[in-house]
Amino acid sequence: MILVVTSDEVIGGCVLRALNKNGFEGCWSNNAISAIEYVGETVPDLVFLDILLTGPDGFTFLNEMASYADTFAVPVVLMGEKDFSEFDFSAYSVVGFLDKKTMRPEEVVEYAKKYA
Repeated sequence: MILVVTSDEVIGGCVLRALNKNGFEGCWSNNAISAIEYVGETVPDLVFLDILLTGPDGFTFLNEMASYADTFAVPVVLMGEKDFSEFDFSAYSVVGFLDKKTMRPEEVVEYAKKYA
């Protein structure tokens, strides 16, 4: 299962369509709280995480994932409109970054094939 965490319905729908079209099962959460509750019940194979969320941000979700033995190694692809190269994500399982303005379905599928 691949978890998509974004409050942007358009981005969430596009990512899920790309995944489903290519045989991957995806689930969408529109905020960090419901995403944290989800991973408390089901550990995803991969997470696409929007940094800007309604309510607690994506960094809150990343910190929560990193604090548990069963979720700290789950690969995470960050989505945003910012250059993330200035941040140190070594304490997290961040495997890549997608620019929400330019991301393509093929990029989503490439990450899914590699990490899910």
